[in-house]
Amino acid sequence: MISIRCARRYSSLDNSKLSSIIAVNSVQSFQQSLSSNLALTKLANAYQNGKFAIEDGEGKVSDGLNSTRTLPLVRFPKKQVFEEVLNDPKVGNWRKPATKWIRLGKRLLRMYVNGIKNTWQAYFDSRRLLQRIGPSESMVVSTYRDLEFQQIQNRSNPGDTVRLALSRKEFQEIHRRREFWKLPSFFVLFLVFEETLPVICYLVPSLVPWNCLTPGAYKKLSERMIASQEQLPYRKLGPAVRYTTPFALESSSTIDLLKSFKMLPRAKAVLCEWSGNKSSLCELLAKFHQYLVLDDWFLLQSILNTEDKTILSESELVNAILERQLYRSGEDLNELVSTESGQKVLVWRLIIYWSFRFQNTIVTGGTKTFSELWGVNNVGILNHPGSQKLLDESSLPYVTHKD
Repeated sequence: MISIRCARRYSSLDNSKLSSIIAVNSVQSFQQSLSSNLALTKLANAYQNGKFAIEDGEGKVSDGLNSTRTLPLVRFPKKQVFEEVLNDPKVGNWRKPATKWIRLGKRLLRMYVNGIKNTWQAYFDSRRLLQRIGPSESMVVSTYRDLEFQQIQNRSNPGDTVRLALSRKEFQEIHRRREFWKLPSFFVLFLVFEETLPVICYLVPSLVPWNCLTPGAYKKLSERMIASQEQLPYRKLGPAVRYTTPFALESSSTIDLLKSFKMLPRAKAVLCEWSGNKSSLCELLAKFHQYLVLDDWFLLQSILNTEDKTILSESELVNAILERQLYRSGEDLNELVSTESGQKVLVWRLIIYWSFRFQNTIVTGGTKTFSELWGVNNVGILNHPGSQKLLDESSLPYVTHKD
């Protein structure tokens, strides 16, 4: 890993050269941000011109970017199942009330079976990939290092492009493969409880493989994850980004963040607290920071530097918003992505986040690597939304306004 201790030499950032906070409080202020931020201009044009789009799971999504088999469903099938029963002439009216719930239960059980199969398959598919590129524990670190090395090397050969050893889909399936270890206990629950399993999954969603979560359980987990947002450096120090090494955070804050990012199991968290092993906690937080930079790079590279359309699934969009904590407590991300205006809000939040982080970087047409711009392992920028406040439906017209 890029040494966190050595990274302290980057503690003084030239804020005049950094990306400015993007304003979304009026049409005029957003237009000013648009004119001063090339990354924002490029991404806004890509989205408005259809180069970057969102589709539901049934549409055609970019195969190398999406791993929908490792993500939960966006829409709970209750409404669809109930309508099918109501419109089924083979089911008598007196049977319809009971049939609705029976079919819904069967649909959910089928979802769990498919989720178990997909988690199993993704684990073994990614294992074959890891035999080629190295162990999963060092995958993020080595890929991040390779990205920055190639970007620096390509300065002397401007025509060369960065070619990493894996696609975003493969990168995500390696990251999500740890869900495999939930299968034994989940399979026992599946056999024991059967029809009542959805209730158990809602009450204790942390036991459920990620792709088996219902929208209700997903919202419950999202509420737990957003609670750690107050521990982020930018929330404590103000919106202006300051260089912050992971060692600068209190151990309790680091543990809360890592647990919410699914990077630290509860048992290991207790062990780290008991032993006072802060170093491994800081390495994990730096690793998550690098993971997000890489994931952002994969998406931006596809949107801005390829000719093909970049089409993300709704479930990938929701997951990206969740990991970056670009939502407020009480918001239902699955409900938002299911409406036209709500989906636009989520996409524009992501665009603003990217534009703030990656303005002046190589992937958006600038000259710097991410570490050169912000400093090595600068968790001060971790999950910074890029704006003073999150965009919502009331401020959406300010960013979609056309002269």
